[in-house]
Order: sequence, then structure tokens, then C-alpha cells
Amino acid sequence: MQRTSDYRKFSGDYRSMKKLQQFNILAFKFDRLKNNGFKINITPLEAERNEELISLADNELLRAIRRLTNHRFEDNGEQRINDLFVYRKKLTKQANSEENRKKIREINNEIRNLLFIPEIISITTQKKRNYPKIGRDGFWVNGKHYRRLMCSAAMARTNRALFCADYIYERIDEVLRCDCKPVKLIPAKWNAYYSLMSSAAFRVSTPRVCVVKDLELNMVKTVDWTIEDEHEDKIVRMDKELPFNIWDGMGLISPELAKVWSEEVGYDGIAEAFIVRAPFIKGLLATFDFHKFADEVAHTKIIKDIYGKEYNADDIDVILTESQFKLWNAYDSIEDHAKAMEKYGLRWGVTRIGAPEKKNYMRTNYQFVQVLNLNDDDIAELCQPTIDWIKGVAGKDYAFKLIYLLGKLSRESDAEEVWNKVQDPAIKALMLEPDLLQDSYLSDKIIRSLNKKIRQAYIGKLILHGNINFAVSDPYALAEYIFGIEPKGLLNEFEHYAGFWGAEEKKIVALRSPLTWRAEVTTLNLKVNDKMKEWYKYIPDCIVFNIYGVDRMLLGGQDFDGDIDFTTDNLVFNSKLYGGNPVTYQAGKATKEFIENS
Repeated sequence: MQRTSDYRKFSGDYRSMKKLQQFNILAFKFDRLKNNGFKINITPLEAERNEELISLADNELLRAIRRLTNHRFEDNGEQRINDLFVYRKKLTKQANSEENRKKIREINNEIRNLLFIPEIISITTQKKRNYPKIGRDGFWVNGKHYRRLMCSAAMARTNRALFCADYIYERIDEVLRCDCKPVKLIPAKWNAYYSLMSSAAFRVSTPRVCVVKDLELNMVKTVDWTIEDEHEDKIVRMDKELPFNIWDGMGLISPELAKVWSEEVGYDGIAEAFIVRAPFIKGLLATFDFHKFADEVAHTKIIKDIYGKEYNADDIDVILTESQFKLWNAYDSIEDHAKAMEKYGLRWGVTRIGAPEKKNYMRTNYQFVQVLNLNDDDIAELCQPTIDWIKGVAGKDYAFKLIYLLGKLSRESDAEEVWNKVQDPAIKALMLEPDLLQDSYLSDKIIRSLNKKIRQAYIGKLILHGNINFAVSDPYALAEYIFGIEPKGLLNEFEHYAGFWGAEEKKIVALRSPLTWRAEVTTLNLKVNDKMKEWYKYIPDCIVFNIYGVDRMLLGGQDFDGDIDFTTDNLVFNSKLYGGNPVTYQAGKATKEFIENS
């Protein structure tokens, strides 16, 4: 039976990127516009009071707007913002006087104006039938007309879209199109690709890039095949030949550039992987030494790209696959794309890095628990770690309680840094005087919080030994492919690698949210040898999948563009899965067309 006595490890190691600057834009609901005749006059302060001002982390869209409008922030705004925050904090510690209150109001007003971007507005349409009208006619705010600019995949899921002021629309549209040639594609995909520059991202150094074709293999797999019928769908178990894009959404980055990018985003070390953004480019780059591979395995440095051009591997930092460069066929070469980026002042960006926050314990959700065929004893065993943890927090252990109250700050190694970041005076007092555990305020605070955790446990949020990390498709096999070697990889079918779980060969379970069926879980057979440890050494905590299996189907149609999986070695999960075959169907094909407008 798996039991864990020290739940202080729940905090894990803490590694993070620096924070992006947040900017503010107006945000309205459709009914608010409709009730005002689609004409609104409002100041940033009024919008803030009305909760009609939202924050967006910096991205290439916002940067382009600031450049084109000569926004005040572009003139040393970052330093000015930091100075204002420091001065405001200093004033709040001084005597409460009318003069100081006036200075604080002036500082708040300057901060508000420095961070306000009036050129774009977010609109939420609660009912889809309202969208065509506003998308067609637009609306007026503060005497300026706005029209639809973009609706990313994330925006579509929450019925939102971004609208842009007419006076800058054409110039922004030109920047976002980045000199791409007209090509036929599905309108919904154009929406997603066009909107990539609205993704929050840190700017990084421009890489030397090569784009290679995807490898799509047809493999026969046993699946539960869904046959659609107008009366009732049928599910038939059969062996079916299916296409698999082996590295769907994934590419490689050299360790040398990975180190540079890591420093640029404020990460101490070499990140295992990067989720990247550039015009019409998205996906995951796994850190892999393909230069060493060229010397020691391939014995050639020649890489042929998707356009037929040959490159010397020594002149390349990043290898993209076709599925990452969404509009590769809208350019004559990757160099033409790079020239267009430079022309419009666009840069490569990183939205997330591999393992920014390592944890040894995670909380499940109700879907994870529903993949298990449990009896009463299994339920008791599954719940025991959560019960032990709750008892620990509710007990008399000072360190246990303090770690709980500090939350993520408990992972900081610098005590002074922790002290400066703690906002609650009561927790600061407890850090100085352990006897304050008897104080009724702190006791009530802990009890209220624990009651919430207990209610969450009732619906399946249980503590489990495990980890969340990026899924990657065998990068060794990708290196073989790009250098003209038949791709086999280091992992056979039914074999996997995950350095987080150590040098022992063992079985673990992988799950990915959201689950829609109890078969959407897979058992990973971890393999380890010296060759794997050498070639996967830059991605020690990523979950490496072999190129032969149906794991991605079992994980809800997973690809490798930044998807993350939860893995656990919990004995109940390992022994009580319902299991089953992948459930799939014949996907329909949408019509492609030339896109005139965004």
C-alpha cells in the first residue's frame, strides 16, 4: 500500500519565469452595447469602477499597437511604472494625510493611463445569434468606430472577440498578416492562426530556423469505431488503418539556444521545452542536441527543408515541423517569413517553458477518479493521503501550518524574499512568533480554508503522488528523420520515458484533462538505459512517448504542441483502471477557401 508520511513535499521545487507586463483594455458585454445604442462614452477610471476594464499580458499585438500609435509606454514606460509603484508603496507607509492621498490618486491615474490601450476592445456575446450583427456593423466608443479584428480559439470558447479602432485597423491587419500570400484554408483555422500574435509571450532572440515536412504514418490499430446513424450511433470494435502525424506540433531546439532563451525569460538553467509563438507559428520545441546527433549518429550535417533547400545543421538553432508553421505554403521560404517579421517589427516569443513548477504531489479531479473501478477498500486507500494531509494541517505542527499558510511562497529558498512577498500581517506575525498558533484569528482562518479543501475532496480533488509535464514524441526519432535515417527512436511500442520517476523501470498511469470516457487513460511502461539518459538529458522530466502506439488517442486526441499529462505511480490507479480501446470516428472535412478579411 502506498502511504506518504511527509506531505510537506506537496510544495515541490519551485522554478518560474519572470512576469510579463499587464496592460488594460475595455471589455463590454453585448447587452451593454445594445442598451446604449452601440455607442458608449467612458473613461478608463469609470470602466475600472464598472469592472469593464480587463488586463492582458503583453503580446505582439499590443506591442504593434503601441509602436504604431507612439504610446507613452514605449518611452521608458517599464521603468516609469516600476518607479511609480515604489513611490506609491513609500507613500502608503507614511502618515495618512490629504496631501499623500492626492499624490497616491495622481500616481494611480498615471499608472492607469500608461497601461491603457484604447485601440482594442473585448466583447462578450452571451448569445451566439448576437454575434453576426456586431461582427458586421461594429460599434462606437468615445466617438471612435470599432470593428472585428480577431477571435482566437481561446476567445471562441468563452464567446469573446477583439475589436479594433478603425483608425488603426488597416495597419494592424497588415502587421498580423505579415506579408503572407493568399492560400486556401478553413476559415476557423485562419481565425486561430491570425490570432496567434495575441498570445501572451516573452520576446526572445531570433533563431536560425529550418522547417521540415511532417511524417505521417498509416498504422493498423484496434479501436472502438463510432458509426454515425441518424437514429442511434453504433460503436464497433475493429482493426482500422489510421493516419498518425508522428510529431504533431513539435520541433527541436539546440541546447545552446535553449540556454539563451532560458536566460531571456528569467529561468535559471536550461529549460526542457518551450511553447513558442511567431506569425503563423506555434507549438513545442523540445531541447535536444541535434548537432551532436549529426556528428555522432547521422554522420552528416545536411538537412533538407520543406521548400527543398539544404541547410548545414551547424547553421540551425531550431527545427520546426510542418504542423508548427501553419502557413508555410504562404511563403517562398522561411527566410522570406523572417524578412517579413523584421519588416513589421515582430519577434519570436515564448509563452511557457518546460517544468516551470515541479511538484511531487498534485490534486486529482472527479474525472480522474471515474476511470477507476473502485471498491470500498480502494476508496479508503485513495483518500488516505488527503486525510493525512488535512490532519497534519489541523494538528499542532508549527512548520506544517506555516507551510500551508504560505502556499507557493513556501517553495522560495530566500527567506527575505518570502518575508517581502507575504501580504497578510497575521502570517508575518506567525513567522516571528510560533505561539500565535493559538490565536483565534489564525485558527479560524485555517479552519475555514480546510473546510473548503474537505468539500473539494468530497468531489474528487484528492492529493496524489504524481507530476504534470509536457508530452513529447521521441525526439531521437525526429533527429533520425531530419537527417534521412529511417525513424525508429529509442523506445519500442509500449515503452516510454519519464526521468521524473527516476532510474527504475516501472509502470505509471497517464491522464489528460478533460476526460470524456473512462478509457481515456493509458499505462506507461517506463524504460531507462544509458543511451536514453544521454540523449534525453535535456528533457529529464518531459514524458517521452514512442512513435508506434495509440497513447495519444487514449489521451483524448493528444498532440505534442504543448499538451501536458498527469502521471502517477499510485497503486490504486495502476491496478484499478477500467481500460479499453481508443474511441474514434471518421472526422468530417470542412471546405477551404481564400480568406479576404480576418
